[in-house]
Amino acid sequence: MNQIIPFTATERDTLAQGRSLLLQERLDFVQILDTRVEDLESLASIVGRASSLTADLGFSSSPRTLDTLAAKLSNQGIEEVVNLPAKVALGRSFTVSKLHLFGFLIKLAQQGWLITIYQEILDCYHAILFSLMAEDLYISIISDSNGQESWTHRATRDLVVMWEERSNAEAISFAPLLQQLWDVRHTLVPTLGTLLGTVELLKLSFRLPETWHDFLDEQGGEEEVVWALDEFLFSLSYEQLSNLQALMDRSGIETVSRSEAMRLLKLRPGQLLEGADDDDLSAIRLYRSFLRRNGLARLRRDGERSGPRRTLEQQLLLHLWQHAPQR
Repeated sequence: MNQIIPFTATERDTLAQGRSLLLQERLDFVQILDTRVEDLESLASIVGRASSLTADLGFSSSPRTLDTLAAKLSNQGIEEVVNLPAKVALGRSFTVSKLHLFGFLIKLAQQGWLITIYQEILDCYHAILFSLMAEDLYISIISDSNGQESWTHRATRDLVVMWEERSNAEAISFAPLLQQLWDVRHTLVPTLGTLLGTVELLKLSFRLPETWHDFLDEQGGEEEVVWALDEFLFSLSYEQLSNLQALMDRSGIETVSRSEAMRLLKLRPGQLLEGADDDDLSAIRLYRSFLRRNGLARLRRDGERSGPRRTLEQQLLLHLWQHAPQR
């Protein structure tokens, strides 16, 4: 049995501070908080009791190892829930439930009861959300592999650790990079059709870390990277951007703003990749955008259609793996 730690030290400290503040004014919310914490602790115990992914039950003549598990996971339908081990499905439900708990605290903070610890709550929420995104990202990369790539063993091992321990560790390396680019995109690329392409504009930014500049220097000339970057920055799919360019060419329009692009394409707000609700947290909009772009990339791969067949997040993570020390 692998024990799952329901809350990190930071999460427990934030929960304790929130409970202390609520005790002064809202005992009804204290009861809700206590119940949800107890439920999560019980669920963590259930996840921990589920069969380990690397345990060998002796059903096969060949013992289960990380290598055999990597071969099975690669391109074997792990994106389909029925093919996921029980430990994985239960663990994901646990992580989503924990995300909702801190989402509840965010709403209380926005109402003023926990305003003094709002940033601490938000930090916990972001860490949990990016751990979910990391899981989705790893699954999508492994599902698209043939099992022979140099990074397959590393990716599979990291994914299994996430599934076994339900930790946020694997999101730490790339989550800040994505958030930084997402946060600067509106000021960095205000119009579509400028003389400078997105790669060139990003290289002029002093607000992005060196990792982005290294990535763009090495891979910014690849067509698929540019396509994936455009989808990420403009919140429009490759297909929408292609239609927009055709409309601009026919109308003799050289540049358009995001709002003008939506008008030309006759898009509803919900047809943007990040969704329509401007009140959503920035990280939620990024995660929604990733899920939609990832779905489109998969359809292009399966249908051998033009456009990015990997998301920018996949491209970035593969770049980080290629330059990370072997382990």
